[in-house]
Amino acid sequence: MDRMTENYSVARKSFRWPLTVFYSMLNIGGVNAQIIYQENCPHNKKTRLEFLKCLSRELMKEQMEYRCTIKSLPNEIKTKIVKYGFSVNPTEEFQRFRKSGRCSFCDRNKDRKTTKVCTNCAKLICRDHLIEMCPSCCEVML
Repeated sequence: MDRMTENYSVARKSFRWPLTVFYSMLNIGGVNAQIIYQENCPHNKKTRLEFLKCLSRELMKEQMEYRCTIKSLPNEIKTKIVKYGFSVNPTEEFQRFRKSGRCSFCDRNKDRKTTKVCTNCAKLICRDHLIEMCPSCCEVML
C-alpha cells in the first residue's frame, strides 16, 4: 500500500492530525478505486498517474458542469474550465459590448443613458436602479 501511494500522494506536511488522516483516506481511496477498476476492466491497463488524472476529472465533472451554468462567472475561471475540456455556453451570455441605451426604469424626462444590463433579463439599468438585478427580477427572486 505504501509503495503505491508514495509516488502520487496527496499528503502534505501538517501538524493537524485530522488533516493528516484525511490525506491518508484520500490516498487509500485512490488505491482502492484503482484496484476495483483493474478488476472490473482487466483489458484496460492504465498507469497510476493516468488513472488518478481520470479519477480526478470524473470527480470534478459535476461541479464544473454546474459552474458553467453560472452567468456571472469570471473570464479567468471560464478559460480554466475550457482548458479542462468542459464547454461554456456562449449563447447564455449577454452581449457585453452593447451600445448605451435609456434605463428601463427611469422616467423618460430623466433620459439616463447606460450600458449596464440585468444578468437575468438583459434590461438596461442605470446606476440608481442597479442592485445586481433589475428591480422586477429582484421581486421575482424574493
